[in-house]
Amino acid sequence: TGVQTCALPIYLNLEQVLVTGDEQTALAGAFAGDAGIVLISGTGSICVGRNGNGELHRCGGWGWLLDGAGSAMDIGRDGLALSVQMADGRLEDGALRQALWQELGADCARAVKAAVVDPGFGPAGFARLAPVLNGLALSGDPQAQAVIQRSAEALAAMVCSTAGQLGLAQPEVCGVGGALRHLGSLRSGFAAALQRACPEARLVE
Repeated sequence: TGVQTCALPIYLNLEQVLVTGDEQTALAGAFAGDAGIVLISGTGSICVGRNGNGELHRCGGWGWLLDGAGSAMDIGRDGLALSVQMADGRLEDGALRQALWQELGADCARAVKAAVVDPGFGPAGFARLAPVLNGLALSGDPQAQAVIQRSAEALAAMVCSTAGQLGLAQPEVCGVGGALRHLGSLRSGFAAALQRACPEARLVE
């Protein structure tokens, strides 16, 4: 178009630059430097807190191959594991297997195995099954409810551990992430599990 553009240099006078994960920015955004705990449950999960002395503690979030406790990935994987046990007779067949296999487009356990070992499946592939389990849990399916309950208790344990490590007797806890936001059974289960495990904790927005 004939329009001339000029890129002006930008000079930054920074003494220190910190490259960190989204759990640190979430903690800073939630509590503006004050004491508190942020719990993230999305595709993965992690918990991080700060006390009044500025000390930090991180719990969980060690990668999906080692530790996805309470995440959408964990929920989807645990549900799918139950489905193949139903298929080979270790568990009674039920709606959980049928719903998950339909979501995957699988008609047998071998097809399920082939799907999950595909390089493109990964943690996101498991996580996209979590809404199916959430729906089943809300409709009363006992197997789905058990999967969700285990994840809810795992999240509560992360918060309690973080509070204990930081000496927070009455911690404020901010739960964020897609799984907590969109999976109603996980959100309510976590709130109840936290109340049992750490009754002095207070959930905040």
